[in-house]
Amino acid sequence: MTTFEVTEGVYGIDIGMFDSSVASVYLFDDDEPTLVDGGIAAAAETIVEGIEDCGVDPSSLSNLVLSHVHVDHTGAASALVDVAPDLDVYIHESTAPHLVDPAGLVESSKRAMGEHFELMGEQGPVPEQNVVGVPNEGTTVDIGANSLELIHAPGHSPDHFAVWNPERELLFAAECLGIYFGAAEEWLPPATLPNFDVDAIGDAIDRLAEFDPDRIVFPHFGEWPGEPDDAFETARTELHRFDERILEYHDETGSVDATKELVGEELLDLSPPYDPAVESFFSSLLTDGYLKHHGRV
Repeated sequence: MTTFEVTEGVYGIDIGMFDSSVASVYLFDDDEPTLVDGGIAAAAETIVEGIEDCGVDPSSLSNLVLSHVHVDHTGAASALVDVAPDLDVYIHESTAPHLVDPAGLVESSKRAMGEHFELMGEQGPVPEQNVVGVPNEGTTVDIGANSLELIHAPGHSPDHFAVWNPERELLFAAECLGIYFGAAEEWLPPATLPNFDVDAIGDAIDRLAEFDPDRIVFPHFGEWPGEPDDAFETARTELHRFDERILEYHDETGSVDATKELVGEELLDLSPPYDPAVESFFSSLLTDGYLKHHGRV
């Protein structure tokens, strides 16, 4: 388990999904300690240990803000409620029922993730009384000296929120912009099944750029090392570059599996330094997401 400081009072916890530096959740240490994103079910113990490592009693956790319902962002929510029974769990109102009864979410995730799903762990139900459904208009969670504004920014999924911390001018971009794997210096667009939408992602990029953040952090992974404006420009460029190349690969091969292989070999270039499972996982999600968007799968 690895933790890292983003800025005073904000800490990242590496949840060890497939490898290090692939997925993280973020602890905001304030009067009401708040975790942004819930990671995978298999990482619940790692997350609790990370909260302790940051100097916070896990049982004092007040809020859990979930960017969207995908299992790599909500999986440990039920375990965290077990540790902190009064925890308020924020998620878009449209997908809140999937926290209470995750059976449908689990089945959908198995179809989207294939063989990789086994590594996610067993996601349990969150008690309905702990779940706070958030409308499209968003909400503000006051946590003490700081606040967290939930900004509806669909595209990766219809229920997707980014989180804006105005006091620090810090943006938790979730998967609204993309994925940055610093060890490989590679940027990936946030394509996935079943509801990825290229145009909506473009709108989300433009909307979040208007906040003019000083810092940007990602669940996949860590803090953006460059100028924030460069992150938005990279997001726009790579969103459309991957779109064009994946369609070209599919046109050339006529095969989804062959397209996934080309995406891994020619677009991602993640392994090494990352575990081969990382490249396999994301090449599959990217390919399926773009092809589904264009009605090819």
